[in-house]
Amino acid sequence: MLEPTLLFGGEPSPSEKRARLAIFAGWLLLVGWFISGHTFWRDEVQAFSFALSGSGFAGMLRAVHGDGHPALWYLILRAAHDIVPTREVLPAAGAIIGIAAMAVFTRYSPFRTTIVALVLFSFWAAFEYVVVARNYGMSALLMFVIAALYPRTRNSLWFGVLLLVLCNTNVPSCLLAAMFLLFRLLEMMTGGTVHSKRDWVILVGNAALALFGALLCFLTVYPTFNDAAVSPSYGDQTIGKLIGGLFDRTGFSNLGFPPVLLLGCCFGLIRRPAALTVAIASLIALKLFFYVIYPSDYRHEILYLAFLLSLYWMIAEGAGGRWGEKPWMNLAERAGSLLMVALLAAQTWHLYVPIKLQLMGVPFSRSEDVGRLLQQPALRRAIVMADPDVMVEAVAYYADNPLYFLRQQRFGTTVRISNNARKLLTLEEVLADADRLHRQTGRPVVFLSHLGLQPDTNVRQKAMYDYYTIVTPASAKRFLASTRLIARLRPSGMDENYDVYLYPR
Repeated sequence: MLEPTLLFGGEPSPSEKRARLAIFAGWLLLVGWFISGHTFWRDEVQAFSFALSGSGFAGMLRAVHGDGHPALWYLILRAAHDIVPTREVLPAAGAIIGIAAMAVFTRYSPFRTTIVALVLFSFWAAFEYVVVARNYGMSALLMFVIAALYPRTRNSLWFGVLLLVLCNTNVPSCLLAAMFLLFRLLEMMTGGTVHSKRDWVILVGNAALALFGALLCFLTVYPTFNDAAVSPSYGDQTIGKLIGGLFDRTGFSNLGFPPVLLLGCCFGLIRRPAALTVAIASLIALKLFFYVIYPSDYRHEILYLAFLLSLYWMIAEGAGGRWGEKPWMNLAERAGSLLMVALLAAQTWHLYVPIKLQLMGVPFSRSEDVGRLLQQPALRRAIVMADPDVMVEAVAYYADNPLYFLRQQRFGTTVRISNNARKLLTLEEVLADADRLHRQTGRPVVFLSHLGLQPDTNVRQKAMYDYYTIVTPASAKRFLASTRLIARLRPSGMDENYDVYLYPR
């Protein structure tokens, strides 16, 4: 293990172990408080709806093909629900995986106790990857397990098995799995030891396992039916644009830390050529992925931080190869380590947002309030629709009402963000669909809108990606005259704020 530094504290003393245990216990209390008040939003519920689709696992896998995520998270949710058939398996699965990730980090990582506390009490580790029930917490867990077990697994096929599983957590993690494999290759080339034929055969075997994992991910994700959910730069790339994409604001804009400073964090790994190379290469790969394929949010970008932590963890255990020592490396290492601490501190600062919202009683989403509203006798049979369509997906967790997707003009529980949908939607079309559904079924229609409509509203509002809603004063007046506003459900921690209208008036 490396000598104590700004990030690493050496072997923890008994008192430090007790301090870590106390910090972890306090973190668990905070997480439990968050979970007790968490309202599920569309991406969480959409995955759950997909997991419960089909008559069995095979039917479920057919339903999720093309959604844009590999199958592992759906398989976990489906298996959990088959064992305990209750909707609470969704928050339980997310919490168990997130807590396991942070337990591994707290117990086995070589970082100083203060660094462990910064990580635990950060927005991603205390909320985004444990309270929000998504598939990204699995990536953090697997990367920390890879780091913890690396000294024992790097020369065995278990390393490839872990990479195979990592590939099937989410698509960006396929890139990170490739970087772990590259790390091992560069380590073998720069470690200063002669490796046997067996060592190289195992490396090839691990590459084959990782490639198989990537293939499983690809076969599940492609071809996607969400062909409109892509980056604005998708399909329009040249060498010049790709180079420009490395320096624009696309990707890594949600961490509160500019990409150039993220690059600086890599230089804390300067003494280990394998670690430094893959840290820089993965930053470039993810930046281009977010520029070319689909735009990133915080949950995607924080994968890189978890990967960096894993690299720092691995070099602390002596991994990463070696090259010649230079006097300037001391300065570069200290500067990179300081930036790494600043990056961690920035994520800890972000944690004030969910704490503030929960103290104020502002829910993550207003979907539960809609579900409660739909329990009224007059609304229990109502058809529910929204613009954009995805804003209604979370309602499926809290109510059994039929959901109608305006842009796709169909019923369902999961939305397809397709180029074949109505990209331009007017209030006249909303009213026409509501009237048709009411006449065909005899049911009332509930419409959820985020527009804050007024009689003089005149906008061409971007709903999402290249979907737009067009409102004119004439259409707004007609809509307001034909419907009745029954609730204003605002604000929320995300973007699921609703004005709830009932048709017919």
